Amino acid sequence: MPAFGPMDADTTMIANQMAEQGKSKADLGRLLGLDSSQVNRIFNGRRRIQYHERLKIDDWLGAGGQASHTTGTVVAGPNMIPLYGYVGAASEGRLTLAEQNLRGYVMMHPAQQHVREAFALEVNDISMSPRYEPGEVVYLAPNRWPTRDQDCVVVTREGEGLLKRFVRREHTKVVLHQLNPDQDIDVPLEDIETIHTVVGRN
Repeated sequence: MPAFGPMDADTTMIANQMAEQGKSKADLGRLLGLDSSQVNRIFNGRRRIQYHERLKIDDWLGAGGQASHTTGTVVAGPNMIPLYGYVGAASEGRLTLAEQNLRGYVMMHPAQQHVREAFALEVNDISMSPRYEPGEVVYLAPNRWPTRDQDCVVVTREGEGLLKRFVRREHTKVVLHQLNPDQDIDVPLEDIETIHTVVGRN
């Protein structure tokens, strides 16, 4: 088996399936468009696999679209999109992606009709209260930069997700705004893995 570092149960399962099929970390990197350092961060526990990456991995490993890291079989119907949840709200409004769970499937939001790999996210954080409350569902367009005053989820390279309002992008950082407590937050561009734009809510 390849020499992977400490991993959570989900990543360990992926590593085992890769080993059984003779697939390498370099193969995974090519699949996801990641360089070797980013792939290594996945397998040493410093970077969590994102929802759109997991869908590609499931197809690549022959999981047939079924999320093997959930309990039981989850089947999507027509116009359904995956609903994910962040587990463990951390400090300063950050949502720790220690385990990104597929909760099931929900109906697609009308604004997602022509969005590839659209998904929904269950809020588990009070930093945007009263606009968003824990348990509420937001609908996202993945890997799409927001415009000013649009809400978004910024995913950092350390595997944290921040549900905030986009203020502006500067040369070295992104400025976000949260409501609770009311303040701006600076996130260095070099720390950002991806940004998903909120296109709807329930």
